Amino acid sequence: MKSTPCISMGAIAVSTSVFLVTAKSSVHFHVSGFAPQHAALTAPSTTRIPARTRKHSDIVSRHNRRQSVRWVSSVDEATEEETGVSLLREEFDNNLKQAEASSFSLTAKLMEKIGTVDESRIVFPEIESGEVTRLFSNLEYDRSNDGQTTSAVHMAGSTVGAAALIAGTAIGAGVLALPAAAAPAGFLPSSGALLIAWGYMVVSGLLISELALNRIGETGRPGVGLLDIYKSSLGPGLSAVASVSYFFLHYAVLTAIVAQGGGNIDSFLASSGVATFEGFGQISLVTSVGLALYSMTTKTVNNVNNLLVAGVAAAFLGIMGTGAGSADFGALVSLENQHPEEVVNALPILFLSLVYHNVVPTIVTQLEGDKSKITKAIVGGTAVPLLMLLAWNAVVLGNVIGTPGGLSGDLDPVAVLQNSGQGGEVLGTLVTVFSELAVVTSIIGFVYGLVDALTDVAGLPTSGPRFDKWKPALYAGVLVPPVAVSLANPDIFYTALDYGGAFGVSTFFLVLPPIMVWQQRYGEDQRPLTVKPMVPFGKIPLGSLWKAAATLIVEQGAEKLGIISYIENMFSNS
Repeated sequence: MKSTPCISMGAIAVSTSVFLVTAKSSVHFHVSGFAPQHAALTAPSTTRIPARTRKHSDIVSRHNRRQSVRWVSSVDEATEEETGVSLLREEFDNNLKQAEASSFSLTAKLMEKIGTVDESRIVFPEIESGEVTRLFSNLEYDRSNDGQTTSAVHMAGSTVGAAALIAGTAIGAGVLALPAAAAPAGFLPSSGALLIAWGYMVVSGLLISELALNRIGETGRPGVGLLDIYKSSLGPGLSAVASVSYFFLHYAVLTAIVAQGGGNIDSFLASSGVATFEGFGQISLVTSVGLALYSMTTKTVNNVNNLLVAGVAAAFLGIMGTGAGSADFGALVSLENQHPEEVVNALPILFLSLVYHNVVPTIVTQLEGDKSKITKAIVGGTAVPLLMLLAWNAVVLGNVIGTPGGLSGDLDPVAVLQNSGQGGEVLGTLVTVFSELAVVTSIIGFVYGLVDALTDVAGLPTSGPRFDKWKPALYAGVLVPPVAVSLANPDIFYTALDYGGAFGVSTFFLVLPPIMVWQQRYGEDQRPLTVKPMVPFGKIPLGSLWKAAATLIVEQGAEKLGIISYIENMFSNS
């Protein structure tokens, strides 16, 4: 019989040894039994045996004894061989068990360091197993025309629609400030930093999604807001920090959006010969967009937003087609124009350019808590603006690189293209259209986020008669402060975004989410969880996220307070 290839050599050796011992043992018993049998036939006799016969008998007896001793010795050797093989096999098994135990112990220690979530803590294992894909169902009730019947309609969320909402929110004020922030560092260093920022912001969004799903499982109430998520996971002190950073960030960005969007409207009307009063652009922008968001249903707003995002994409493609021909890409990637030491100062705007997190609770609700759809919407919805930002930066900087001071940071490259005719009149017009559409799509996300936040603070529901009663005050509280600040300082655009990115984004979206998720997953209370981690590798991304962001906050705080400049001057004068 042929041996199976997977049989080890140890197994073959043992089988052979056993076979040999058995064969020799059978021969031994047959041969050793020969001597007594022969003796029984010859010994009991009273007849005198002739000497020749006795001599012959003695020879035969000695031969039989030698034969018996020889076979007994063979059996002893075989027994010793079998015993040796058994000892080797036992030693091998013991070593294997020790190695397995050591490996298991090392793996257990490694997993303990990385962090794991026990299966018994998952409240809805059906979601993890794939038996059920969504956490809840969105239903809309329609009453018939005669008022006699009411039907429930399942309003399944669209992954593409959710991704478009994320993309539209991210493509806003940040994209307009990106060329000015990236110019001093150069295209290549700023592009590498942008890729890193995108990775951090994707992880942050997934962590907030995980927090939202766990909060929905705890309360049984879909539609939780960001501040409610933070308050439920943080103590009173950090909750206050979260609230302050949230409102600071959103009002700072919304102020910058209103200032930029209103300025674009004023510039367009002035170039068309239409006389307006100061601040007309800001007031008209906020009034038109605010009334639309106030009166439209969520479904209608999503459809309008999808059209606006399509318009942004069309204008962007026009900019790429027109501006790529006039851009100097050779000078753009030249080593003399790369200054990686300046990239840290660009990080606040880079992170801000990819902010979409205020609509994460909204898409979690729209997609009915479906982890797969939420992940696809976040990754896909942020990948689109990432590619657009890289291409936008290349074309804008490539067209202004020949302008004196174009990459110094003293000039706004977008404003240069809009007003100076650099790159052609068509390119300037497309940049203005792209800028205005990006502003409007960004307003939608930020207004929704602030309305949700104010309802959380006031303890109001997100729908129903009580919400409708306070709805005018909520929208006024969201839109009036940015208009007032932008009217007082029309040039606040870049400053507001820079401070919002350095302190608001870093604190609220990069430092606090990993701390909250760490507490939920690995805290001492071991609370039940609705879903398993949405970001792999346990504690590693959590620690790297908040530590990097905290370092950025400290560095930017020291920079903006003048501490770094003071230290540099002190050492240079010494």
